[in-house]
Amino acid sequence: MIRSAAGERVQQKEGAGLLGTCAALCILAKPGITAALTFSGFTGMVLAARGLPPPELAVPALSSLLLMSAGSALGNTLLDRRMDLQMERLTLRSQALRQVGAGPALTFAIVLTAAALAIASALLSTRAALLLLAAALSYLLYYTLFLKRHTHWAAVLGGLPGALPVLIGHAAVAPHPDWASLALFLIMLIWQPPHFWLLALAHREEYRAAGVPVLPLVKGERFTRSCIYAGLAALVPASLLLALPGPCSPGYAACAFALASCYLAACHHLMQSARYRAAFRGSIAYLLLLFLLIIADLSL
Repeated sequence: MIRSAAGERVQQKEGAGLLGTCAALCILAKPGITAALTFSGFTGMVLAARGLPPPELAVPALSSLLLMSAGSALGNTLLDRRMDLQMERLTLRSQALRQVGAGPALTFAIVLTAAALAIASALLSTRAALLLLAAALSYLLYYTLFLKRHTHWAAVLGGLPGALPVLIGHAAVAPHPDWASLALFLIMLIWQPPHFWLLALAHREEYRAAGVPVLPLVKGERFTRSCIYAGLAALVPASLLLALPGPCSPGYAACAFALASCYLAACHHLMQSARYRAAFRGSIAYLLLLFLLIIADLSL
């Protein structure tokens, strides 16, 4: 009986340890960012198909995007782990990495990346697989290792990996890129810098402690706010490109204009009271609603 009770305790501890490791890996995979990138890829597929994509293409495309995004997130966490220790908002991520260990995290990153490339190579087009690889490499090498550490314009120059998922989704369905896919790609490029600068304003002292030369630390708050307004203003006409000319309807154009205008007004209101974190969350909501608007317009 004593041995049985002891064995049960060991099994419970091992089960708890396994669940804890899985939870930690989920944190390291940055589920919010991973989901957003995968959803942007789905929007690219809808754009290519002019409606809901066929399941035989949608499933492998979304799977490869999800796996590659998670693998890249793990790689980014490993490369940035020393800087992350200086940032209070990333305490949970640092704790998760300690729990998993750098070696196992690297193994998982490689396995996820390899699985993503295998699925894309076997079931999608060569162009989609190459774009998937380009997104991962540009994020880890070009952005994380170079731009982020050396220039305060990293958010502008490093927008490629965050915008490529829409082209990956499009390439999974269409044989060639078109004007609409490039317009959606441009929207993603324009959206990213002000989105990141809002976060940098909210946590500028943490970035200072980590030694990351973000725009607010180098150019100041006033200049950064001006750049944010410029980026948000550019989103208004950019969001209309899908209808002028494009596959989306005049109804989409009217709704997209109203959405961008409301977002600009809300962001201005929040920045006036230095509520940068709230404006950052509003930026995420804007992009999600814009993608839903595109999907609804082309699918219904």
